Amino acid sequence: MKIYQMVGTLSYGDAIGNNIIAIKHVIEEMGIKTFVYALSVSDRVTEHGVYDIGNMPKLNEDDIVIYHMSSGSPMNAFAAELNCRKIMIYHNITPFEFFTIDDPGAANNCRKGLEDMVNVMKGHFNSYLAVSEFNKKNMIEMGYKAEQIDVIPIIVPFDDYRKTPDEKMVKKLSDGVTNIVFVGRIAPNKKHEDIIRAFAYYKNHVNPNSRLTLVGSANPNGCYFRDLQEYIRSIGVQDVVFPGHISFEEILAIYKTADVFLCMSEHEGFCVPLVEAMLFDVPVIAYDSCAVPDTLGGSGVVVDSKDPVFLSKVIDGVVSSRELRENIISGQRERLKDFEYETIKKQLQDYLSDFIRKFPPLSPDDSKKSYRNMYDIVNNNMQKAGKTLDFTSDAVIACADREAELTDVTAILNKNLSPRATIETVFIAFFNQLPTPQELSYWEEQAKQLPKSDFMKAIISFAESSELRLKKGTRVMFNPFQSKVLRADEEGAAIV
Repeated sequence: MKIYQMVGTLSYGDAIGNNIIAIKHVIEEMGIKTFVYALSVSDRVTEHGVYDIGNMPKLNEDDIVIYHMSSGSPMNAFAAELNCRKIMIYHNITPFEFFTIDDPGAANNCRKGLEDMVNVMKGHFNSYLAVSEFNKKNMIEMGYKAEQIDVIPIIVPFDDYRKTPDEKMVKKLSDGVTNIVFVGRIAPNKKHEDIIRAFAYYKNHVNPNSRLTLVGSANPNGCYFRDLQEYIRSIGVQDVVFPGHISFEEILAIYKTADVFLCMSEHEGFCVPLVEAMLFDVPVIAYDSCAVPDTLGGSGVVVDSKDPVFLSKVIDGVVSSRELRENIISGQRERLKDFEYETIKKQLQDYLSDFIRKFPPLSPDDSKKSYRNMYDIVNNNMQKAGKTLDFTSDAVIACADREAELTDVTAILNKNLSPRATIETVFIAFFNQLPTPQELSYWEEQAKQLPKSDFMKAIISFAESSELRLKKGTRVMFNPFQSKVLRADEEGAAIV
C-alpha cells in the first residue's frame, strides 16, 4: 500500500504546500510509502518524492489518494474519477467576487473551483477532511454529508520558526516604534485597506510613533496593490511599509519585533499567520469572519467592527496595558497546544488508520470476476458448438488492466501467468493486440527452451525495442530488464 497526495499546484512556502509536505512526513512516520504528484511543481520545492503528475504510476487496489482541493484546477475531475480509495482535503476556495476587478483569471479559477465542489467532487470520495470548522460548514452548505467530514487543522511546523531571525531586520525594527503587522498575500479578500484605515486613525490620533508593516506578495498584473498605494497617498498616512519579497529569516524578525498582529481578512480557510503570530507571543486582533474565530479558538481579540476609532482604542489597549497584553498572550499560548505537531500528527495518523480499516481495498480478484465469468460463459457456449476461444481468460484481464500508452513491466512479472497467457498479456500491454498464430508459436517454443527468467527477459526486451511499440506510442514503466533507468529516488517513476 502507498499513499499518494495530489494537488493542482505545489507552491513553495505557502500554507497548502507546507501542509502537504508535513502530511508526507507524518505518513512516513507511520511506515507507509508516500509520494506527492502535482500538475505544477515550484522549482524551489526540494522535498524528495515530489513529482510531476505525468510520472504518476499505476495505482494498485490497496493504494490511497489524498487530494487537496483549493482551486478550479483541471486535476479536479481527474482526481474525482480515480478508481481507488480516496480522501479529499478541502482548504476552501475564495469567493470569486473578490477578484472580479483585480484579477479576472483568479476570479474564473475560483468560480470553476466552487462549481467543481458542487458538480464534480461531491460523492466521489470515500471521506472528506476540512482544515477548519468553517470549511466543514461551507461543505455542508454545498450539500456534503456532515458525517463524512472530519476536521483536522493544517500542520504548522513549529520548529521552522525557531530559526534565528535576521539580525539586521531585528535591529532596524527595534527602534522604539510601535510595530503593527499583518502577514498574508496582498489580495482583495485580505482587506488591507481596512487595516490601513484603522492604522491611519491610530497613528494620527493615538500614537504617532507607530509603523504598519504589510508582509506579502502582490499580483504584479492586478490593480489592488496599486489601489492600496493610491489610497495611502490620498489619506496622507505615513509609515506604511510593504517589504516585498524578503527572506524567511526577515519575516521571523518582523514577527519577533511586532507589538500587534492586526487581521481584517474577510475570507480565510484557516489563516496560518494567526498561528505564526501566536508562536511569537504577538497579541492578535482579528475581525470576526470566516475561519479566523475557529483558528483563534477563543484566544486573541476578536472584533465585530472595522470602525477605525474603535479599532484604535483596541490597539491602544493592547499596546498600553501590560496586564491585558499578558492575558492575551497567555490565552494564545494555551490555544497553541492544540496545534502542536505531535497533537495534529496523532489526529491525522488516527484518522488514516481508521480510514484504512473502514475502507478496505477490494480483493484484486473481485474486480476481475465479471471478466472471467463472461469468458467462461462464452467459452462454454462455443465448446457446445464444437469450437473454442483462441485466447486465454488472462488475455481478457490484460485488456481490462491495460492503461492507454503506459505499460508497467513489474505488474506483468508479478502475475505468475502460464507461458501462453504471458505472451498474450505482453502483446496486449505493449501493442494493444494479440499475437499472430506464428508469433504465438515462436514464443511458446522459446518458453519451452529457456528458463522462465530468461524467457521473460527475452519477450519483454523484444517488446520494448520493437518498432511497433514505438509506433503505438506505448511508454514503459518500471522495467527491471532495462540497463539504463532514470530514477528520482528508489521509488520514483522510471519511464522510457
